[in-house]
Amino acid sequence: MRRIFLACLISACSLPFLCAQDADAVFQFLQLPASSHAAALGGDNVSILEDDVELAYHNPALLTNVGGRMLSLGYMNYLQRTHTMGASYAMPVGDRSMLGFKAQYLDFGAMKHTDTGGNVMGDFTAKDMVMMTMYSFDFSDRLSGGVSGKFIYSNYGQLSSLALGVDLGLNYYDADKMLSLSVVARNLGGQVKAYDDLQEPLPFNLLVGVSKGLAHAPVRLSLTLTDLHRWRAEDFYHSGDASWKSLLLKHFIIGADLFPTASTYVSIGYNFLRHDQLKNEARRSIEGLSVGGGIQTQRMRIGVSYGKYHVAASSLMMNFAVAL
Repeated sequence: MRRIFLACLISACSLPFLCAQDADAVFQFLQLPASSHAAALGGDNVSILEDDVELAYHNPALLTNVGGRMLSLGYMNYLQRTHTMGASYAMPVGDRSMLGFKAQYLDFGAMKHTDTGGNVMGDFTAKDMVMMTMYSFDFSDRLSGGVSGKFIYSNYGQLSSLALGVDLGLNYYDADKMLSLSVVARNLGGQVKAYDDLQEPLPFNLLVGVSKGLAHAPVRLSLTLTDLHRWRAEDFYHSGDASWKSLLLKHFIIGADLFPTASTYVSIGYNFLRHDQLKNEARRSIEGLSVGGGIQTQRMRIGVSYGKYHVAASSLMMNFAVAL
């Protein structure tokens, strides 16, 4: 099983280099975070190990760290009258594997339908949703793998689209060194039904992450490398600076966790690509910054984070989970 899974992951990582990546991908809502903890660490962390089912949305291999049956609910305000909601559930299957289910919903609310002359013809609604089945298993005491199957649906008035996707992930953890390493291939797949008979790719992302706890301080540092299948200047938005240093930084997400007590954490992160996408003429560095914190006990988890994922607004995310 280990060899089969590794072969699938290697093939998945190679696929984007064989396919055209210039077209704009659909279902961009899949890029939004689902875990408030991952969101606080820059928006997309794939390597922290916690008893948190929401982290499996970012890396399905992390599902094995959930201690038992868990139910989690999440909410984030995205734009004006636009918000995301989600629910996740995980349960053990045997001694070395976990099974999980997740639904994520993005609601844009009601909007005015106008003709070419600006006359109001009525209202229409717009929404995105993804339903996932997640499975993870321990190859050994240090190595785990996971896979997520996705059913993706979007509806914008009279237009709709369906797609099927897959996430593949691996995690290696050395408890003695407090070192976690992960690799994730996300959003493999394609549209089953296009919006207007024009097939468009899913927002594929290849990520590598490392998290390291410090031996003599209640601190954990994280580095995530994102969009590793894209290295050309024209593949990035607002890439006016095409120097190798600028292109390299656009792949970096850095984060740090501070644990004031055994049951609390405070997190901060910085996403260099998001800063480049959202910066205004004043080039404010705060555009890539995110912060958060939470309480985690044996029976309950509460997390909150603040970040910016769109130029028009900032977002507050909350997660609440309970062990069943």
